Amino acid sequence: MSEFKWWHERSDGLGITTSVEVKLLHSEQSPYQLIEIYDHQSFGRLLVLDGYIQASQADEFIYHEMAVHVPLLGRERKDASVLIIGGGEGGILRESLKHDFVTNVTMVEIDQRVIDLASEYLAVNGDYKDPRVTLIIDNAANFVSQAVKDGKHYDLIVLDLTEPVGPSSCLFTEKFLTEVVSLVSETGVILDSDSIYLSLSGGDFLQEVSGDGDNLMTVMQRTKLLPHIDVYHTNIPLYPGADFGFFLYSRDGVSLRNPIKKYQGKHYNSDVHQASFALPNWQKEWLKC
Repeated sequence: MSEFKWWHERSDGLGITTSVEVKLLHSEQSPYQLIEIYDHQSFGRLLVLDGYIQASQADEFIYHEMAVHVPLLGRERKDASVLIIGGGEGGILRESLKHDFVTNVTMVEIDQRVIDLASEYLAVNGDYKDPRVTLIIDNAANFVSQAVKDGKHYDLIVLDLTEPVGPSSCLFTEKFLTEVVSLVSETGVILDSDSIYLSLSGGDFLQEVSGDGDNLMTVMQRTKLLPHIDVYHTNIPLYPGADFGFFLYSRDGVSLRNPIKKYQGKHYNSDVHQASFALPNWQKEWLKC
């Protein structure tokens, strides 16, 4: 068994890195990416894909609760359908299933090994055997193209993607986003997210620094495939810069800033929901929102 040693998250063009003292529990190269599981004395077990931290047992609930409950509770919904693109550690699935009005959840993950290892080591996932759940192991681009042909629609689509350096890199395109937009119901919303941090240029997205092109927020702002964009944020300790942005894309632009019912999570509550839409001025200027 390895001892605790300092490990550095990959930084690419970022110029800074997260350093944690961890013990390696498991490492394997799947057909799609390098999957590593580390143990940290304070944060518990960490899921790392291709050198980027995806989740820790200590703080994963912040991201997963804020990604699900804000868009689902921001307006009245009945018989809601959820599509998760990615989400291999299972936290988005877990939070989606907490609402009785969610009648079906489809999760599309390319790498079965991420699901298996996250379930074994982190155990933060929802119930894949819940009758409302359809788990599909496939490239999301293939699934989305077929879903468009089949005339599928979803009330919440969560883009729970890794940085564009592994299997998700092919999804950061206008073509993919155009097809995803076709799957949103008339009152539905797409939830996208990325680490955001202050820089001399105004701000930066981790997905753009680590990849070779735009993230989906930038593509949506340029193309206006959906006419309405709203932004909220939260703090997640182990993500670069700690400040993490969520981007809501919709057809009708109905505000999701005020929850229509109360729900108490480990992090989420009605006050946090409303406060998360209060952006600092530098982000408003940089994001043009």
